[in-house]
Amino acid sequence: MASIDSYPSPPPSPRKDDPILRNALRYAISEKEYENLQKYLLSRTPPAVRKHVPPLPEISPIARTNNDYNAAAVRASIRVFVASQTGLKLWDLISTRVLTRKRPQKTKAKVSALRSPNFRLSLALSLILLLHRLFFRFFTRLRSNLLTKDAAPFRRRNPRIAQSLTSRLAPALGASLAGFALGIYPADQLRITIAIYVATRAVEFTYNLLDNEGWFQNKPWWWGSWMMMPFATGQLLHAFVFDRDCFPKAYGDFILSYTPNYLQRRPPTYPPSLAWPEPQAIINSLAEISRLRWP
Repeated sequence: MASIDSYPSPPPSPRKDDPILRNALRYAISEKEYENLQKYLLSRTPPAVRKHVPPLPEISPIARTNNDYNAAAVRASIRVFVASQTGLKLWDLISTRVLTRKRPQKTKAKVSALRSPNFRLSLALSLILLLHRLFFRFFTRLRSNLLTKDAAPFRRRNPRIAQSLTSRLAPALGASLAGFALGIYPADQLRITIAIYVATRAVEFTYNLLDNEGWFQNKPWWWGSWMMMPFATGQLLHAFVFDRDCFPKAYGDFILSYTPNYLQRRPPTYPPSLAWPEPQAIINSLAEISRLRWP
C-alpha cells in the first residue's frame, strides 16, 4: 500500500482579493505609487517578516484598473479635498493661536462640520476638479462620436445642435459648467474674490489666444498686457473710495495700514476732548467731495 506522503498535495487555492481593499486602493493611490510604496515598506521590514510577504507581481493587480481615468479623477479630487481641508485647519490654528495671541479673541458660534465654511470650500474645490475632468471627457467623446459617419443623420436633423456640440470649444465650454460647484461655498467675500479672479484669468487667456492667432497684428508697439495693471489698480482704488462695501476687507486694511502720510492719524499730543476723524471718515469725505464736484 502506498504511503500517504506519496499522494500529491492539492494545489493552493488562488488568492482572492478583497473588493473593499481593491476599491480603496484604486481610489487612493495609483498603481505606480502602490508599487513604490510596497517597495519602500518591504525595504524597511526585517527579513523574518519579508519572507511571508507575497511578491510584488502578485499584489500589484489589486491596484490595477481598466478604467483609470475616472479613478484618477476621483483620486485627484480626494487629494484636493484633503489638502485644502488640512491647509484651512492649519491656517485657523495659526490665526487663532499665534497671530491673535495678544488680542482679545471673539467667541465664535459652534457650527457643525458639514456646515462649516472650511468643509464647504474644500468640497467645492474638489467637486470643481472632479466635474471639470468628467465633463471635459464626456463632451470630448460626444464631439468625436458626432463627427463620425454614423452620426450623419443626427447632424442633418439637428444642424444647430450638432454645430454647437462639434465645435472645438464644446469640451472647454462644457467643462466650465463645473464652476457652478462653487455655489456650495457660502456667499462670502472669498467666493466673490475667487469668481473675480477666475473671470479675470479667463479674459487674460482669451486675449492671449486671440493674440497668438494674429487678431492684433496691427496693434501699436506700446500696446500690451501691462496696460491692465494701471487700469485694474485704478478700478480697485475707485471701488475703495466709492464702493467700500463690495471691496475686499483684507485689501482695504492693507491699504489703510500703509497710508499714514495721506490719512493722518490722531497725534499723541492732540487734546482728547477734541474730535479727530478716523481714516474711514476721511475717505468718506473724499468721496462726498467728489460727488459734489468741488471745487
